[in-house]
Amino acid sequence: MSTKTVGDIMNPKLLYIRDGDRVALARRQILEFGVTAVPILDETHRPVGIISLRDLERDGDVAEARGDVTMVKASEPIEAAATKLAGTDFHHLVVVDDKGIAVGMVSAVDFVRALLGLPVRHPKAFDRV
Repeated sequence: MSTKTVGDIMNPKLLYIRDGDRVALARRQILEFGVTAVPILDETHRPVGIISLRDLERDGDVAEARGDVTMVKASEPIEAAATKLAGTDFHHLVVVDDKGIAVGMVSAVDFVRALLGLPVRHPKAFDRV
């Protein structure tokens, strides 16, 4: 069993959109940065939803297109978080601190790489964030 936590493998360069933003902004971020989902945060930086490639077919406000969000604490062991993700139909978890503030994202691929002992890689486009 690994001693790594979600905080060790997450991408701390968090792309996000606000609850009142338009779907077009999410589409632009997803395409520009090569990700498949971005969290939707409220004014206190807490996750209220997530928007993925599947949701981009809609137009209008993010609130109309958003899906449910599953969160995990940065301090949680990766095995427990991977089990949580496996129990959903999602490919990403929003990582939060002990106060529920979003601090990163972690994907199914991140978990697989970490559990196999491989280095976790994040898109190079995040170097610009």
